[in-house]
Amino acid sequence: MLEVYHFVTPLSAESIASEEMIMSYFEEMNQFVSYKLIPIVTMQSVRDTYHELKRNYKNIDYATVANNLSQLVLDTKAVQSQGRKAARAFYFKMQTQLLANKTYSKNLVLSTIAELNLDENIFLEDYNTLSTLNALRDDQNIAANMGIVTYPTMVVYNSTENRYAFQTTDFSSQGLAHVFNSSMSQKTANASLHLVNYEESTN
Repeated sequence: MLEVYHFVTPLSAESIASEEMIMSYFEEMNQFVSYKLIPIVTMQSVRDTYHELKRNYKNIDYATVANNLSQLVLDTKAVQSQGRKAARAFYFKMQTQLLANKTYSKNLVLSTIAELNLDENIFLEDYNTLSTLNALRDDQNIAANMGIVTYPTMVVYNSTENRYAFQTTDFSSQGLAHVFNSSMSQKTANASLHLVNYEESTN
């Protein structure tokens, strides 16, 4: 089985485009894939996203961008106890609303949870708990251990061939096809793919 780690920056146009490409590609694949969307926020990603959004939203300020990114990652992680699919649906919906210039608020979060038929009580129980914060730190550690320095980046691992994973930043149809085919065969001649020692990266 293929395990996919997709590291993204919330609200980044490039990350959003990669999310759309992967979802479209998965619909065409005739294979089960374990997909893990991992939003990461760093000081650099906040700066980059601020400058990107500033071109479209003249009145936006740095503190608001930093808060929106951090809060979206935290809230998505809290929703994840209801399943990865639920967390992705929440994350995608919140991205759409924030890019439509809606203000990040508790009311927006709870109305989104209600719209997606998620459990509000479970969300409130999991929100900002030690386990949720630890899960966020685990995501940061996974990104660091896999050597992720740019976003979006994808790592694909074949659990039946547990020596190497393949890392790429190419989310074109051709690029996605190549990384998945290489992961299944554990062979590549494509310089855009980077081999990662999976066992070392995930310790």
